[in-house]
Amino acid sequence: MAPSNDSRCLDEPQLLDLADGVASRELRARAEAHLDGCATCQAQLADFLVARAPSTPSPRQEPSPTPSTLVEDTVAAKGLPMAALERGTLLGRYVVLERIGAGGMGVVYAASDPSIDRRIGLKLVHAAPGAVDSTDRILSEARAAARTQHPAVVAVHDVGRVDDRVFIAMELVEGGTLRQHLATTKPDWRGVLRLYVQAGRGLAAAHAAGVIHRDFKPDNVLVDREGRVKVTDFGLARLAARAESTASSPGASETLAVGPDAPGIVSTAAAGTPGYIAPEGLAGGRVDARSDQFSFCVAIFEGMHGAKPGEREPLNRASVPRAVQTAVQRGLARSPEDRFPSMDALLTALERAAFPRTSRWLGALGAGLGVAAALTLLFVVRGPQPCADSPSRLVGVWDAARKLALRDAFLATSAPGAEALHATLVRSLDGYAGQWMEAHREACEATLVRHEQSGAAMDLRMHCLERRKRELHAMVDVLNTASASEVSNAPQMVRGLVPTSRCADVEALARPVPPPTRGQEREQVRAAQELLADVRARDHAGRWKEALELATTVESQALATNYRPLLGEALLAQGRIRLHERDEKEARQLLRRAALASQAGRDDEHAIEAMVNLVYVEGELAERPEQADLWRELAQSLLERIGGDAQLESNLAFTQGMVLTRQGRHAEAVPLLEKSLVLRERAHGKDAYVLVDALLALGTAQRGLGRFEEALATQRRTRNLLVMHVGHEHSFVAMTLNNIASTFVKMGRFDEALATFEESIQLFERIHGAGQPASYLMNLNANIGAVHRARGHFEQARVALERAWALAQGSRPPGHPDRAFISGHLAVTLADLGRVDEALARVEAVRGELDAARSDGRRSRRHAELSTLVAEILLRVRRFEPAANEARKAVALLRELGAQDELSTPLCRWAQALLGAARLPEAERTAREGLKLREQAATADAEEVAEARSLLGQVLLARGDLAGARTLLEQALEGWEKEGASAFTLASTRFALARSLRLSSVEPERARALALSARDAVAQSPPPRSLPLEELDAFLSEGRVDSAAR
Repeated sequence: MAPSNDSRCLDEPQLLDLADGVASRELRARAEAHLDGCATCQAQLADFLVARAPSTPSPRQEPSPTPSTLVEDTVAAKGLPMAALERGTLLGRYVVLERIGAGGMGVVYAASDPSIDRRIGLKLVHAAPGAVDSTDRILSEARAAARTQHPAVVAVHDVGRVDDRVFIAMELVEGGTLRQHLATTKPDWRGVLRLYVQAGRGLAAAHAAGVIHRDFKPDNVLVDREGRVKVTDFGLARLAARAESTASSPGASETLAVGPDAPGIVSTAAAGTPGYIAPEGLAGGRVDARSDQFSFCVAIFEGMHGAKPGEREPLNRASVPRAVQTAVQRGLARSPEDRFPSMDALLTALERAAFPRTSRWLGALGAGLGVAAALTLLFVVRGPQPCADSPSRLVGVWDAARKLALRDAFLATSAPGAEALHATLVRSLDGYAGQWMEAHREACEATLVRHEQSGAAMDLRMHCLERRKRELHAMVDVLNTASASEVSNAPQMVRGLVPTSRCADVEALARPVPPPTRGQEREQVRAAQELLADVRARDHAGRWKEALELATTVESQALATNYRPLLGEALLAQGRIRLHERDEKEARQLLRRAALASQAGRDDEHAIEAMVNLVYVEGELAERPEQADLWRELAQSLLERIGGDAQLESNLAFTQGMVLTRQGRHAEAVPLLEKSLVLRERAHGKDAYVLVDALLALGTAQRGLGRFEEALATQRRTRNLLVMHVGHEHSFVAMTLNNIASTFVKMGRFDEALATFEESIQLFERIHGAGQPASYLMNLNANIGAVHRARGHFEQARVALERAWALAQGSRPPGHPDRAFISGHLAVTLADLGRVDEALARVEAVRGELDAARSDGRRSRRHAELSTLVAEILLRVRRFEPAANEARKAVALLRELGAQDELSTPLCRWAQALLGAARLPEAERTAREGLKLREQAATADAEEVAEARSLLGQVLLARGDLAGARTLLEQALEGWEKEGASAFTLASTRFALARSLRLSSVEPERARALALSARDAVAQSPPPRSLPLEELDAFLSEGRVDSAAR
């Protein structure tokens, strides 16, 4: 057998996979090469194989059913009595179901964890009466106990505090205690020893973690319905003893010895159950892991012989090998120094004495027997449960210790809402871990239990799951070192985890080109794939520099091995990072290479992912809609070829919907965003955090389509969902407030809009500091300026837009559409204030920004908006031909972009300019088109319809169609007055209606009143005025003004 190129030892989950027979082909190959030269891994694999050996009950008597058990219920609770908890009581996120027992430390309930739909055991631990810091110390010790993770230990999921009591959320074992199991099944001494060896492995794991039990006995060992043994209540007996000793002797001390050679926690506090307590414990001496060894051997002796040592003459002593008795007696030595140095040493001696054949077979691993042969024999040793779930598969990846460490790390950042964010994250990662465990079991059972899948297919699925586990590990590593800003973004980061459902699609897993088979190249690919997990985690955390360096390393390894699927993933990772940095050119180049490399390697999923990202680059960053459409079509064709993929389809629909919204094509965007949302709801539920970005985009598109009530409902749902997951103090909540306020503006609810914009600004600045983040505050101030201008408060509008412009200059490069848009609105506002020279100067600056933006061929609706604003400024100074030219360009660009929903405003400006230039046939044609678009909108805006009717009415009046003009002007005036429009807004309509009345020789008094009202409003605005006072004065002095000559 060739020596291994990888000298690293196998980790515990890998050894467990080997023991269970579910190791991937790659892992088995690595194990065969490694185990020959590694005695440590040989011994650990042997331990797992023996620990997995079932205890077979007597064939004459089946085990009787036993209830769900967590601890013994025969010991009266110590300390103060606890009030019973009613069914449905909430403890943290856990829902109490029923009381199932009481023990020395408190009361045990069955409970439900609704976040992952799992039944758990919930132990409420007593605090010592009169001890000021008792609860804190118990909480600390319980957390230390939670760090013991092993298949033979009851898993601790969570630790928390309610008032003065600590609760421990634990695995709920369906079965009974070991004492009950032995009494029911009556195994021979070998069966007893097999059970206790499993329990001993749990004790050894605890000692390695620096925790001693202090109350080991058969009542604190559980046996589930499959015969698996689990030790419970680690450390809690010592807590009970301390609770008593602390109350009576506050100065009691202990030390915690940590490290591979440490004997564990050393204490002088008396604890335990009489008959099982080691002599040094009874004498009040120092207690360590060897004291657990004594209790363990008392329990073994009792199990084999029917009584504790010294109680009476042992039964069936003659049938127990002398070597076994010698090992047990050494563990029962009065002096700790005379016992075995560790639990591992005791267990090794017992196994060699009791199971010599198994020991010889295990020893053969070091003499050339390969792992494949070991797995062939697995069913003999392991029994009929090769695919049983085991928490240890995710030990060190996502377990109780990692949850507690993550909580401490989050709280240490002082990030706003850190506690709520941690709770959200735990729910998400618990869910993901549960999906991973289920996927692992399903992949195993399909081959080893149901025999419906080949071994090769299981290898593919297991390799995929190993990658998902590595990604989860890397993500938690990054989260544990998160900054305050990264903590705030943590729920978004977790969305970067690849769904475990991908690992069930064997056809997709088999599609890519297989990895190299030569040892060195195969190992290079494996190491590079592990490194990609670190890349993904750092990318989603926003640590782009670190991620890019690692991704470049992966690219080099991919090129060295010429493995195209790996190269595609490396380039895709780099392209995504450049996209986040908004480096359009680099992102485009990398993502194109990624798509080509992935297709060459037959890795369709990653090719589609690269294409979806290219839709965003071309449609959003580069604003090249034709290129975006091309990549969308390519991605769609690949999706059809592979038979669809819900996540990729959702991402494509979402990205395309965002791009179309940016282009003003809201009618096309809404169904795509609705499709993306439905796919995500179907996969994750209606309250999942993953819905947030789809809801944000959908609300914006609905508003753009004029469906304001729907938009407001969508945006409020988004806000409520965010508050549920991340709390009130979060940037995404502030973003949603901005969106809600923008919808209020469209609904004419200006007071609510201004208040909500200000609320958003205040929230952003509480989180990020004054003036931050600049890009969001820029948009908010621009929005506030637009509201003030719509209300005729031009000076307030100018102040807000000046703030927005200052922020745009610092956060947007020259030529960026946002800069041009804000600068254009500021120029219009300056014209409103009569500062014509400044307005015209800014128009030229705006034009320069526009030219810079369009010099490389970029086109977007923002450019059309800017041309429309320029036309509006030119209309204020009555430069009709240049205004008509700007509006015409805006209309042409929007038609080219397919932005039908955005056409009505530039059409109205164009018609207004044509009317001023006396180009009446063109003006009428253009005005009619603008009115038709506004009247046919899905949800017509009353003020916009009124404006379009007024404009067409003025054109008809100029053409001499008095009846048609009067009808439209009356409708416009009625619509505007219902909406509460300002007198300034109504001035031109009122004057046009007054002229139509006079020309029709009807209602002269009303005509005069309308003209007076128009003059009063116009007189309050600074010159130059789009409606000259001279015309109004001439009309009022009954001088005739020929409107056709305007």
